[in-house]
Amino acid sequence: MADAQGRQVFYELARRLRDNVARGLPDQADEILPVAAADYADEAQYRREIAQIFERVPLLVALSCDIPNSGDFVTHTIVGRPLLIVRGDDGVARVFLNACRHRGAAIIGEPFGNRRLFSCPYHAWSYDRQGGLKGVPDRETFGDLAGIDGLIELPSDELAGALFASLDVNATFTAREWLGDTLVRSLEALRLDAMYPYRVTSTIASPNWKLAADGYLDGYHIGLLHRNTIGVRAINNRNTYDLLGPHARIGFAGKGINQVDERPEGEWELGEVMSLVHYIFPNVSISGGHKDTIQLSRLFPGPDVGESTTVQHQYFYEPMTDDMLARAEEKRLVYEQVVRDEDCATIFTINDALPALARQQLVFGRNEPANQAFHRTVRELAG
Repeated sequence: MADAQGRQVFYELARRLRDNVARGLPDQADEILPVAAADYADEAQYRREIAQIFERVPLLVALSCDIPNSGDFVTHTIVGRPLLIVRGDDGVARVFLNACRHRGAAIIGEPFGNRRLFSCPYHAWSYDRQGGLKGVPDRETFGDLAGIDGLIELPSDELAGALFASLDVNATFTAREWLGDTLVRSLEALRLDAMYPYRVTSTIASPNWKLAADGYLDGYHIGLLHRNTIGVRAINNRNTYDLLGPHARIGFAGKGINQVDERPEGEWELGEVMSLVHYIFPNVSISGGHKDTIQLSRLFPGPDVGESTTVQHQYFYEPMTDDMLARAEEKRLVYEQVVRDEDCATIFTINDALPALARQQLVFGRNEPANQAFHRTVRELAG
């Protein structure tokens, strides 16, 4: 859990939520925002989003705790770019294309692990933990390898327990500039680098990636769509919204919010008082951290405009003992069912209705400022 300084972030949010509950309103935008329904279904718009957003902006590709030790790695593919994320012997986390410099075969097929060397299964070219080319079988027969000295590295930066990378090999960025100081402090409060990953993930079919993102940014539906599951302890539609550049932090009031007035802050049961989501643009939601777990959800755009994949990852502040593994699996199954059978089942109906709504506007209310900010950012970057 967060240290004393970090917990002040949560206490401040809890007080703001208490105030919103008392006045009967969430944080609000100045006006409603119409969004053309066709924006979710237009193939040309979708291709611009991939090219102008996913292939350019810094993406959260791993948490530091995913690869705590030298040689630890994780892999995944974002918009057709296979990534190999490795912590080197120098302690630096790096992001490479998971493609051999010889003929482009995947170096690693496993989703995570630890290696001293990374060897291509096709012709056994091998690379060290810093991505450098170490071995070429029968090298004297191959020819001139000038200019081929290792895996293709992507620009990356690690901060506040999270690793960011750009899919543009020529990009320059810092994680601090991308996140901003307020979001950095908020992520530091989560102590992401002190967590332990549960290596079993949930993979869920979802529709257009923006429809999926809308659900993670929306505090309006928690006590309604999820009234019998994760929303049973929520006070609906009294959220705090902090719009932090392209990103957002969303606070949710719990039914134990009265503790803010009835007890000293050190005695609050924060899980009853509030819940919390950090949405890292364009495609990552970090839910929790104010208690003893987080769920990280990634939205991977699919091969066409109407498809995406949601992948859920569970993290804990305690090591993965047998008891913790059982608890983690229970939590994974609960949230998989909620997202699959409630969130995705609902947004698939929106996806199905888009042809009929092609000339219509969908509307985001004043009580949905994070959704509004998200769509304004998408428009700004991708038109």
